[in-house]
Amino acid sequence: MNSLVDSYSAALIVIVGGLAAIAFAQLLARMLTLSDFLIDRPNERSSHEVATPRSGGVAIVGGWIAGMIVIALFADWSSFTRQAASFAPLVGAAFLFGLADDRFNLNASLKFFSQIALAVFFVVLFGPLASAPIPFIGETPLGSWAAPLTVFWIVGFMNAYNFMDGVNGIAAACGALALAALAAAAAYGGSAFWAIATGLAAASLLSFLPMNFPKARLFMGDNGSQAVGFLFAAAAIGIARDSEGVVGAYFGPLLMLPFLADVAFTLAHRAKRGRNILTAHREHLYQFMSRLGLSHAGVTTVFLSLTALCIAAAIVSLRIPAAYQFLAPVVMMAALAAPSLRLFQRARRAGLLDRTAE
Repeated sequence: MNSLVDSYSAALIVIVGGLAAIAFAQLLARMLTLSDFLIDRPNERSSHEVATPRSGGVAIVGGWIAGMIVIALFADWSSFTRQAASFAPLVGAAFLFGLADDRFNLNASLKFFSQIALAVFFVVLFGPLASAPIPFIGETPLGSWAAPLTVFWIVGFMNAYNFMDGVNGIAAACGALALAALAAAAAYGGSAFWAIATGLAAASLLSFLPMNFPKARLFMGDNGSQAVGFLFAAAAIGIARDSEGVVGAYFGPLLMLPFLADVAFTLAHRAKRGRNILTAHREHLYQFMSRLGLSHAGVTTVFLSLTALCIAAAIVSLRIPAAYQFLAPVVMMAALAAPSLRLFQRARRAGLLDRTAE
């Protein structure tokens, strides 16, 4: 009987924490829409026409922290509190670096160094991805490759998520859906901390979303995209590590494969055409969709649908032997390749490519 009462109490605490995250994120978001803090004024690369605050990360991270505090205060879970005390400062640091970039426009080297530092601190505090499902072999220890691959994944995803935050709702909606799937996977793999951390992040993003979609009154900003990108990437590692192969290393990347595929395709075609892949541009696939006439809501709906499809593939992959789990991302990448090429060709014919270096 006591165990049943304890389980009900734990569930109630998590629900209250989720409600706190939603309420606080919504409150902060509404306040920020009325402020002049970090106003984003339109320029030649912008997809918006009205000056809009880009401080949405304050609401997202604020809601997430509020939920984490509520759970830490009322839950008698020493392991949760210990992990939260280590992880929350890292998320906060990612937020602050993003905030500094929004305010002072930091140079690329400093941003890159800060991302690497965050990833290294995560590895020190939580450990790297210990093993991964190698094609045709199965779950294999990574050995000396563990830490470098973990840092590469976290830094790479932080940048990819930031690149994709360019039309109303796309990053928040897809991020919320993927984080919810990650929370479910963490629960399935037996990791309560990561389930709660990612679930609260999903709740905070959903609470922010009405301010950002379909009409944006508030942008996520780098302060939001850096924090959410780090949280997702780090949690994907933590879940794969703690579940000991139950939730494989491919699961997290597969959830956000539409974003990763867009960034990879964009970097590839810009590099092939001799363009600087580090400079700002408007040549992502989602940007081509918008510039070819599809509304922000339409672009977000397309990517949200693709994310849902990839989540379904990721769930199926959990039932595939480790030696063949690589097939799930390979099949999804192949499915995305043809429409990506067609969209690129349409953009070229419409004169949307920067031809100065072609």
